[in-house]
Amino acid sequence: MIIDTPELRSELVDAIYRDQLSSWADAPATETHPAGDRDRVAAAVRATCRRIRASNEAERGRLVAMLNEAGVSVAASSVSDQRHTLEIDVAPVDAPQAAAALLGDGFASSCSFARGALESMWRTGDSQVFTRDGEATTVVQLRWRQRRGGRLQRLFGPSRADWAAIELPTWLWWGYSIVRPFRFVAERLGLRSADQSALEPFLVTPRSLIEPLLEVASVGTDDVVFDFGSGDGRFVVTAATARGCRSIGVEQSPDLCAVALERASDAGVADRVRIVNGDAAAIDLSEVTVVVLFLPMAVAARVVDDLRTRLRPGARIVLHEQSSLAQSIRPPDDVCAVVVDDAVTVAHRWNVGG
Repeated sequence: MIIDTPELRSELVDAIYRDQLSSWADAPATETHPAGDRDRVAAAVRATCRRIRASNEAERGRLVAMLNEAGVSVAASSVSDQRHTLEIDVAPVDAPQAAAALLGDGFASSCSFARGALESMWRTGDSQVFTRDGEATTVVQLRWRQRRGGRLQRLFGPSRADWAAIELPTWLWWGYSIVRPFRFVAERLGLRSADQSALEPFLVTPRSLIEPLLEVASVGTDDVVFDFGSGDGRFVVTAATARGCRSIGVEQSPDLCAVALERASDAGVADRVRIVNGDAAAIDLSEVTVVVLFLPMAVAARVVDDLRTRLRPGARIVLHEQSSLAQSIRPPDDVCAVVVDDAVTVAHRWNVGG
């Protein structure tokens, strides 16, 4: 369901941004938005939130049992009813074992540190994000300590950017408190990029959202669809099979490129799907008419404006994300909420040359 009616769109999009979708669905009708269409949309939203919560709760139960079996005691846990996200709290001493158990269960870490960085993270950090792809990406935030406040902590408490800046030996883990101020100075002087977007987890577009997003982008048979970070190829293959268009996917992982090529062959659209193992910034976009993005906001803020200068007039850019847009991004030409059986997003569309 694509909710783009002016009467409901604004408040529904705002509810998604604020992670209050269930509250919006349960709120009574108002004089501004009386019963009728709102009741119909609210019922669909309520059902979707219940399905997401039920799926998350089932996964939480499985993971808690798995961690307990691994000798890890879970202190607390919570789930979202809007995102495929779980939070699991453990004691600091159990964090390394919990992380190992999640990795053994098929999850991947959003950032892989070694030696001193890893030791510093366990000793001074407070959380690590793990993801596993399926119909949608399941995100687990493993938490083990609340970061202490205070000025000294803000100045010298290491962060993921510091752990990624340099590799220190295990015994020198405490050195990351010294790395931090030097990193700030290097970024201020322009000697090091302040863009930490590579440290954020990259998520796959849930399968159930692909068709609605193709509709938002107005994809037809004459279009060429480009997927920036195409992963296992699900979006470009679905676009080619469902809309009869051509599509291009760019992915840096050779393994995922192989999966995407096999998916295109199995679907019988290998002649209309091109998978490129490389950097999306280096791809010729002269033929591309539609770009679909599902990226961390720090990356999207840089990519959207760049794409608008590289695409031909009449092309469309669609970015979908539950978080509000970065202020540095030009306001989109259209915004709508998308609610399907097991996923929610906000689709932002820019018309190039419009």
